[in-house]
Parts: sequence; structure tokens; C-alpha cells
Amino acid sequence: MIFSNLRRQVLVPLTLTFLVLLGSFLYSAYAIRRNTISDALDRHYHEAQSLFNELLSIRSEWMIATAEPIVIDPFLKNAMRHGDRTALYRQALPYYRRMAGPEGISHLTVYGPDAATVLSIHAPREHVGGTAGNTVRRALESGRPAHGLELAPSGMLALRLVIPWYDATGLLGFIELGSEIGGTMRKLAAISHVDYLVGLDKSLLDRKIWEASVKGAGQRSSWDLLPAKVVSGHSLPRIPDGLVAMLSQPAARSFDGQGWKNIRLDDRRFAAKRFPLVETGGRVVGEFVLLHDTTRIAKDFSNFVLKVVLLGLGICSVLFAFAWRILGQVEARLQTAQQKLADEVANVNRTNTLLEQEVAERQRVEAELIHLNDHLEERVAERTRTLEAMSRELEQGRNELEQAYTELKSRQAVILHQDKMASIGLLAAGVAHDINNPIGFVTNNLEELRVYMTRLQRFLELQQAVAGRCSDAQELEDLARERHELGVDLIFEDFDTLIAESLEGAGRVSSIVRNLRNFSRVDDVEYKRADINECLESTIAITHHELRHKALVHRRFGTIPKIRCYPQQLNQVFMNLLINAAHAIEKRGEVTVSTWAADDAVFISIADTGSGIAPENLSRIFEPFFTTKDVGQGTGLGLSIVYDIVSQHHGEIRVESVPGAGTTFIIRLPLDTGDEVVSGGRAGANVGSVVSFSAVAGGGNVR
Repeated sequence: MIFSNLRRQVLVPLTLTFLVLLGSFLYSAYAIRRNTISDALDRHYHEAQSLFNELLSIRSEWMIATAEPIVIDPFLKNAMRHGDRTALYRQALPYYRRMAGPEGISHLTVYGPDAATVLSIHAPREHVGGTAGNTVRRALESGRPAHGLELAPSGMLALRLVIPWYDATGLLGFIELGSEIGGTMRKLAAISHVDYLVGLDKSLLDRKIWEASVKGAGQRSSWDLLPAKVVSGHSLPRIPDGLVAMLSQPAARSFDGQGWKNIRLDDRRFAAKRFPLVETGGRVVGEFVLLHDTTRIAKDFSNFVLKVVLLGLGICSVLFAFAWRILGQVEARLQTAQQKLADEVANVNRTNTLLEQEVAERQRVEAELIHLNDHLEERVAERTRTLEAMSRELEQGRNELEQAYTELKSRQAVILHQDKMASIGLLAAGVAHDINNPIGFVTNNLEELRVYMTRLQRFLELQQAVAGRCSDAQELEDLARERHELGVDLIFEDFDTLIAESLEGAGRVSSIVRNLRNFSRVDDVEYKRADINECLESTIAITHHELRHKALVHRRFGTIPKIRCYPQQLNQVFMNLLINAAHAIEKRGEVTVSTWAADDAVFISIADTGSGIAPENLSRIFEPFFTTKDVGQGTGLGLSIVYDIVSQHHGEIRVESVPGAGTTFIIRLPLDTGDEVVSGGRAGANVGSVVSFSAVAGGGNVR
């Protein structure tokens, strides 16, 4: 029979097609998972890099405060001025011993005015006059403290802080403090919840010095573990064999486009990717390997693949059985029809009359088929019109769904930004509280020190008078010469100035802390009446570090009543606009902040003399994610958040800009909004009131 293999001809291609589709789906899922892990590794790396730079900045500020007693010590200055290395070592050694420790200073070095090494307190036998590092050269060129990440002589990565050292005669030299970054890397791993490994190139190290340094630090690391690198630090309980094999392979000259590798450690799986480890001067000293725990991801993906395969096989089996049955029935019917046709052909010669009747009957049937065909075309046309109408409805529904998805994505990004701002606000308030306590007792101690020095000066004057009456001329002359050589008179002349300057500096720190606490207000989430002028003054003080180098701020505050609002949210609005005004000014300009009251409302104007906004961008600056900044420099959420906060306070915001001349943002807030403003699911918790480290939008380029 010609239909005996019908099942095989239909089912085999159908099964192969299903298997190809299933394989394509699984491959696509695997590719998406791989790209997701790669993007996560790159994102973790950039986040870890930003957090690491912040930790280094905090560490350098702590080192500056730690070095302050050394810089002002008169005995150290005198020893440095006379080139007495023995006295310099004797006076500086107690400072170094107090600062040294597991998380403290690892080395202390003194350089001359020409940046040549004078003395290494931590290793006094090292060669004098050695070549200065990049951090010392930057401090020499700028005349200001400089810090940077460099490879220490011990073979460990260290944060180096170089402070210019001055006295009344001018520049004495430079003081360098060094701190190994092992503790900083551990903090980075604890905060970011990401595992890491640091490998240094052996070509940049001395094996004996490195092994002695590792042994002295109590660490376990082998020089021969890797062919071209040594492990300087890692956050894993032990180094997996797969990671050793990965690091044993040479890295490409450019790390861009480098893929990640699967690493196993006991019952955990990691995705590891290599990044260059670069000193502050730009030299590549090794590799930074980021490890992303993919144990749960791999398990979920395996379960997903298993479920898809089982479901696909189940569906394929059901369809196969159904098709097998249907094709069997069709084949049986075709065989029966074939048999009947053969019987009719055998009888055709004997039944001419029947044939004529059959022809006539067929002609009649053909006429009916033509009639049915015409009717069928009308039904097809009607169904075509119905399908076109349904297609238009589906297109409209798809557009509405895309619009809802875009709005949901925007709200999701804003909520994420709000949570970040709230967390930073808590951190700012805690830092302000911790700084305020030591500044208080430092100020009190300086006041007491001024009283004690006055008494001491009076006592020395009385002592001088008694010595003048009781000693001979030679003794008086020797005493006067010794007093002059020790600079006692100069000390008393400068002491009041030094105490006054120290009190002034402590006062400035207290003022900064007060402004930071007023601006942060993490414990103030009430919807209450607030003075907008006070909010603006606090915000200007917080953004002073951004504005002072770019613009002169003019305050034109009018007499305005207090309004009901969330002060911390409005602080965020003012901060975004002020920082944006500073970014819009290329070299030097002016920022004018004005307030006035009119028509039962308070108006706030923030104007700059920056580059302005292009006319074609004015209508889009409040759209979420719209930005004219370069990729990676802005998220486009700044002005969107500003617009949301002002709208939630039942206010209005408008912008006036002239390209090349400047931009003015004008905010209108009603005196009484009536009901309490509620946003983001809870009252007053929309946006944090702390300084935002994310991109903001406005004046020049739109973010």
C-alpha cells in the first residue's frame, strides 16, 4: 500500500522539529544565564572599585589625623632642620610604635625637600637618598598632602600618604605614612558580600623581602604556588584548584572582553573574572580576581532545565500518541477508499449507463462546488475583516502594556534610589555624632592648655627675675644664649597663634558637623512646618565642597512664612539643583539663590551662569532616564526625582534656560497643602535627606 508508511513520514519530521526547538530554547536560556552572570561580575567590579576608593579616602583622612602630632612636634622639626638623623629617629620612633599594629601604620619615612629619602623609621638601615615614589612626587609638585595605592618595598600593596612638612623657615621635607590594604580589602569583602583574590606580578617583587614580610605578618602564602604571580590576599577559606589553574594562564594585554570561568570550592560554585590591578601612577602590578557565588543560580538553572525537558518530553509524548491514533484512522480510511475505487474501475466497462449517470452526477456536484466556492470566498473575506479588527485591538493593548511597563520601571528605579538615600542618611548622621564628641573635648583641652601656658609664662618670667638677682653676669649670659638657641621666646610668641588657629579649626569642624546633622535629619520624618530659608542655608553649606571651586553663591532670601512639608525631601531637591548648577559652570561663575512669598505660596529660584540647556532638551529633562551625559556618568534620575518630590508637595517647578548664558529653576510651594503628603508607600520616606552620590540633572548636561 502507498499509505503504509504515512505515520513514519509525518511523525519523524515532527519529532525532530520539536527536539530542535527544545534544544534551541535550552541553548538560549544558557546564553542568557551566561550574559547575566558576566554583567553581574562587571557590575560587582565597578561597585567594589567605587567602594574601595571610598574606603581608601576614609583611611587617608584617618592617617592625616594620626600624623598631625608628628607634623607639629618642635623637636622633630629642630632635628630635621639640623639634619640630625639620630635625634630624628629617636624622637619619631615612639610615634611609629604607637601607630603600628595589625590595622595601623606599616611604615613611616621622612623625605628631604628634594623628595630624597632621609630616614625610614620602620627600617632605619635602608639606603638613604633612594628614589621617591609617585605619591611623593605628586606631593612635591602640588605642595599639598597626596595619597595613593603603591607597591610597598615589602612586596605588599599599601596606601601611602605623603604630607608636606613646614616650619617658620619654609619647607622642611615630607613625611610619608604607609598602611597595608589587607584590612581595607577585608572590609570591602564584608560590606559588598563579594569574594576576591589579589595577585601580584613576581617580576616586581624581591622573593626574600616578600617571604620575610609574609612571615612577619603571620600569613600563609607560597611563592611557588603560581608561576608568574603571588597571592597577596583573598577572602576565601582556601584557594580552589580551578582558581590556581586560571591564574597560571597568562592574561591578555587588554582585560576588556575577558570571559569568566567556573570555579568549584567544596559544595560551592563561583564565577571568577580577572581585572587589572593598577597603582595610582597607572602601572599594572597584578590582577584582581572577582568571585561571584553562583551555587544557587546553577542549582536553580539545573532545576529549570530538568523541568523544561520533562515537560517537553511529556508534551511530545502526548502529541505523538494523539498523532499516531489520528494518522492510523486516516490511513485506514484511505485504504478503504482505494479499494472502493479499484472495484469501480473494474466495473466501468460493464456499466456504461451507470457511467453516464455518474458523469451527470459529477457535473451536478461540480456546479454545487462552484456555488460553495463563491460562498466560501465571502466567508474568508468576512473573517479577514474580523482578524484585522482583532489585530488593531491587540496592537492597542500592547502599546498600553508597554506604557505601563515603562512607568513601573521608572517607579522601581526611584524606589531603589530612595532606599539608597535613606541608608546614606543614617551613615551621615552617625558620622556627625561620632565627630562631634572628640571635637568637644579637643576644644576644651585647647582652652585649658591656653590657661596653663599663661601660668607657665608668668612662672618663667618670675624665675628669670629671681635668676637675675641671684646669678652672676656669666651665668645670666649663658642662660640668655641657651634661651635664644632653644627659641623659647618664639615658642611663647607663636603659642597663642597656634592655639587660636587650632580653636578656629575645631570650630569649623563643629560647624560642618552641625550643618551635616541639620541637613541629614534621619530621625526627622514628620510632616511639619519648616523654614525654607534654613533648609537652603543648610544645603548650601553641605554642597560647599562642590560650589566653592566653581561659583560664587549669592543669597537673596526674602521674608517668607513657614510651610508644611517634609524638610529632608526638599533638602534633596535643593542639593540636586545646586550640585547640577556647579556642574554646568565650566570654569568660574555665579549661583544665585532667591526666595519670596506671593499668592499664598513660597517661591524658590536657583539660577546659574553655566552653559544652559539646549532648546530641544527642555521638554524632556524631567523624563526618567533621559540624560545627555556620557555613558556611565549619569542615570537620568536626578530631575525626575526633583519633579516627583515637588509634585508630591502639591507644588510646581519650571525651568528657563538660555544656551551659553545659564539656567534658572523656579519652584512654587503652597503655604498649606492640606492633607499630609504620602509617597512611596509610607509617609515622608520617599527620598533620603542625605548628600546624593548619584547623578543629578539640570543646568548644562541633563542627567
